[in-house]
Amino acid sequence: SFARTSAVAPIQVLSDQLRLLLHSADSPYQMSAMVVEVPPGGFVPPHRHGREEEGYFVLDGELTLTVAEETRTLAAGDFGHVPPRTVHGYANRSAAPVRFLAWTVGGPIDRFFEAMSQRVKQMPQDAAAMAEVTASFGVEMVGAQP
Repeated sequence: SFARTSAVAPIQVLSDQLRLLLHSADSPYQMSAMVVEVPPGGFVPPHRHGREEEGYFVLDGELTLTVAEETRTLAAGDFGHVPPRTVHGYANRSAAPVRFLAWTVGGPIDRFFEAMSQRVKQMPQDAAAMAEVTASFGVEMVGAQP
């Protein structure tokens, strides 16, 4: 299949805007792919997935990525890999937006993001809904801001 990023409607997941280019239901190994834009100060707190592994390829800006005990700042052209069941999180600590290509293999993480965009609009008010969504998709939150 093919996707034109500019033609894909974005969804909002916490601080980030995602454009889902490939849905796990359309892949025999449940791969999903998306372009993610993180505004300055945006972040995803430390968490782990029950089944999925992820790849991050930075397109623009700088992404601070933590995988297990290691933290690196990735710039355009840099790549990070997150094995399944590994604690990870990221942040945009710069003054400019960061864009990266993310892909996940082994589970319906795209459906998780869609559920988050529909049910979690503002924290901490939607914390209970977020706990339900994360639990139902095997995502475990393990800390606060990276």
